[in-house]
Amino acid sequence: MKEEFKAFVRKRPELIKYVNSGEMTWQRFYEQWSLYGEDEKIWNKYKANEQENSSQDSFNLGTIADMIKKLDMNSVQKGVSSLQKVIELLQGFTLKDASSSTLQKEYEPRQLFKKFED
Repeated sequence: MKEEFKAFVRKRPELIKYVNSGEMTWQRFYEQWSLYGEDEKIWNKYKANEQENSSQDSFNLGTIADMIKKLDMNSVQKGVSSLQKVIELLQGFTLKDASSSTLQKEYEPRQLFKKFED
């Protein structure tokens, strides 16, 4: 019976996405399969959702392509240069901290109660 269920899942790979996302478990799918079988309407909702998701994905790719076409390269360049300035500023702070920490490590305090003979 398990092999038949595995064959059923191979026919409907969209079920894997529901398990991976946490919406369903293999146990629940197996229980539904054992109760209703393969040819019931219950499986259509998973296939319908898969078709909706694929149409949404293609819509998103088209939207992204349109956004890229509308980009103003001058504003992108300004943003990149601003980001570079911020990174240089942060690097300057970290270099100052690193150099001051090495100075602190080199300093050794003298003993408070040191006699002249020592």
